[in-house]
Amino acid sequence: MIDELLLKKAIRGDKECFIKLLEPIKESLYKVAFMYLKNEDDALDCIQESIIKAIQSLSSLKEPQYFNTWITRITINTCKDYIKKSNKVVSVDIKDYENKLVAENEEFDDMEDIQRALEKLSDKERELIVMRYLKDMSLKDISTTIDMPVGAVKSRLSRSLKRLKVHMEAR
Repeated sequence: MIDELLLKKAIRGDKECFIKLLEPIKESLYKVAFMYLKNEDDALDCIQESIIKAIQSLSSLKEPQYFNTWITRITINTCKDYIKKSNKVVSVDIKDYENKLVAENEEFDDMEDIQRALEKLSDKERELIVMRYLKDMSLKDISTTIDMPVGAVKSRLSRSLKRLKVHMEAR
């Protein structure tokens, strides 16, 4: 739960309060950025840029309880913009998350197959799967992050998983 008093002070320009808001989620933001960029320096640059954007638009945050989701969304968009600008192709390396994906599909135990199948999905499909299964985000948080109704997130996630399974079965 976000401390609304800290947030109000941060909105008024108190940098120390803003830092206190970031402290509990800084590792999560780094993991998100690193997952997209696969490079520590690029991830740290994007986090820095995300924090600057967040400070500049902090007053636009309407619901304080969504601060973490809001800044995660800024980080994701900053990473996507960075990838577009640099024309880098970044693959999602899921070796660290092997158990999560394999647990649902016991017959698929080769992580290279899962990696190849994920690479065949669209960016939006891959992003949904990463947020739900690798970041353990709730459907509501995903909904808020990508600005889409929960029902639409469920539908797209279901279709994305079906496509992932088709690609994995075609191995």
